[in-house]
Amino acid sequence: MRTRVKKAFSEKQIAKRISKLGAEIRKDAGKAEVFLLGVLKGASLFLADLMRAMPGDVSYGYINVVREMADTEIASAMEIDYLHWSDIAGKHVYLLKDVVSTGVIESYLLQQLKQKNPAELKLVALVDRPELRTVALDVDYRAFEADHRGVFVGYGLELYGKYANLPYIGRV
Repeated sequence: MRTRVKKAFSEKQIAKRISKLGAEIRKDAGKAEVFLLGVLKGASLFLADLMRAMPGDVSYGYINVVREMADTEIASAMEIDYLHWSDIAGKHVYLLKDVVSTGVIESYLLQQLKQKNPAELKLVALVDRPELRTVALDVDYRAFEADHRGVFVGYGLELYGKYANLPYIGRV
């Protein structure tokens, strides 16, 4: 059985929005070096495109969240794996997440990263789904906002290891 993917955000929409988002973040950060910290694997393409859309000094790293329980369970069941760790103390850090839904993982990550003393710590979502929040969480920047229906694939977002190579963001 073939899964039907309906285009939610086109390649053109993604490129235009990420270009604007890069300019917005750069404006807010001023001349400070921006450190983009991407949550693997879903934020990898988002990070690459956003970094290219930002003038000035930009560096990056990735983290992986290993969780023993589902996203809706308690945050203490998570472990952060800093794959390419850089000291973030005093830096302007932008945590990039592919899809922000319940907010559990992002809240936990932000709490842990604040302990590393960044000058600034902001959350950036490729797709924000505020209707699904189970914890109080504000997304500082978002490329797109979406409702609670379906699962997103494409542009680095996988479903059962498939569809990440789609050049657009689709919904199944």
